[in-house]
Amino acid sequence: MKDAVTKRFAKAGALISKDGSRMEVPLPSNIGKAEGKLTTVFLDDNCLFILIRICSTKIPERIEESTKGLRKLKINYCSGGRCELRLKSGERTFLAAGEIAVDTGQAESSFFYPDGEYTGFEVIFHVEEAKQLPEGGKTVSLPSAASFLYHHLEGQTKPWIRTAGKFLSDFYDVFQYYAEAPFGNELLYIKCTELLTYLAHLDFGQVQVKRTYYSESQVEIAKRAKDLICSDLSRRHTARELAERFGVSETSLKNYFRSVYGCGYAEFQQSARMEKAAEMLRSTENKLADIGLKVGFSTQAKFGAAFKACFGVTPLEYRRKCKLQRASDALDG
Repeated sequence: MKDAVTKRFAKAGALISKDGSRMEVPLPSNIGKAEGKLTTVFLDDNCLFILIRICSTKIPERIEESTKGLRKLKINYCSGGRCELRLKSGERTFLAAGEIAVDTGQAESSFFYPDGEYTGFEVIFHVEEAKQLPEGGKTVSLPSAASFLYHHLEGQTKPWIRTAGKFLSDFYDVFQYYAEAPFGNELLYIKCTELLTYLAHLDFGQVQVKRTYYSESQVEIAKRAKDLICSDLSRRHTARELAERFGVSETSLKNYFRSVYGCGYAEFQQSARMEKAAEMLRSTENKLADIGLKVGFSTQAKFGAAFKACFGVTPLEYRRKCKLQRASDALDG
């Protein structure tokens, strides 16, 4: 696994450590934000740890292609943002902030991030054989815990997904520190052993909160509705209008949209307007009334009230603060 992944990442411009155990892969943004990064650490020949920071809706690399044919246990934790999980059954679901997924091959490669931002970690383990945990709840090794998890979950048709809770969510901060530290490889190995040992002792028969899965076409309706909203923020699209355009009910449209983007279409539309208005206030000298019209407000008063409700200050005050910040940055530079 190590040689295949290293070769693929080297082609993507990865910075590789002298011993080949650690790589940093830059991930360019497709939405004008700062670059993201995958910090990849080989814990041993069969285990790969990846600290993930995405500033894009898509990333070009597909790590799984480098390990095709291997039996893999994959653990994904989402710290922020949302990630599409595309199942081999054709269904889709979305891993949200604070959730963890354990996958033994039910999900295909998928790199769509609806928010354009995503942080988390992934552990990929090549499983050679399914082993049992030692009796009496003793501490187990990383390979045996990974094999045990794979053995218990490989027959499922969907990944095992649950809200992580504080114990599991605390791993992210520790992993983030170790992944960036030059001495962190051995500590990462120990911490990953702790993670897998904990997961291996969970009750996998425990009923989880009902998770809804959607078809590819249902997810595509949500994506196209989002593109339509953002294509012209001066227009106000109603749920009825969008539903009729895509040939579905209003309730279905709202459910699809919330599943993909984590919020209602109306909330998303308002947030998109405010973000665009803030950008124009920072980068242009356009009149406030003109900015309001471009983001769908018929009067400056309505625009001002909506902007203050979102940002806590009026549009004029926001513009003043941005100018002061730029002047201060110029002096410091």
